[in-house]
Amino acid sequence: MMRKVVSFLIAIACFMFFGIGMNMASADDRGSEAQAKALVAKAIAAFDARGKGAFAEMTAPNKGFVDRDLYIFVIGPDRRTVAHGAAANRVGLDVMTLKDQAGKLYGKALWDQATPTGAWVDYVMNDPLTGKQVPKTSWVVRHGDYDFGCGVYKAAP
Repeated sequence: MMRKVVSFLIAIACFMFFGIGMNMASADDRGSEAQAKALVAKAIAAFDARGKGAFAEMTAPNKGFVDRDLYIFVIGPDRRTVAHGAAANRVGLDVMTLKDQAGKLYGKALWDQATPTGAWVDYVMNDPLTGKQVPKTSWVVRHGDYDFGCGVYKAAP
């Protein structure tokens, strides 16, 4: 009987350790604000070098525009997504209609608040590392007719 109790307690401890640990992201798993800014600068440089052809590279995973939880997104002059490093199926979406969990039109905020020198825009988004809705801040830079952005997820409490 004691063996069964001990085995049960060990099983629960393993479940708690591994089950909870799988949903926790360490600081090493996350990009920083400085890294988000650097990724945006890299995307702008790629656009300047290759024009619109760089958007396909920015959308393809593992092509240099995705780093852990950081990824590039680009909004075109028609306010539709032209590149998205985390979800190619978002290319073509009208960003003016995108709302976060709290009802904020974050796509409109990304477009409206972007400047040539860059701006941070806050909203709530699904964290790819935890699957939870968490605060996010995105660095967006207006470059020519396009907004280049990359966001930083804030760890869930």
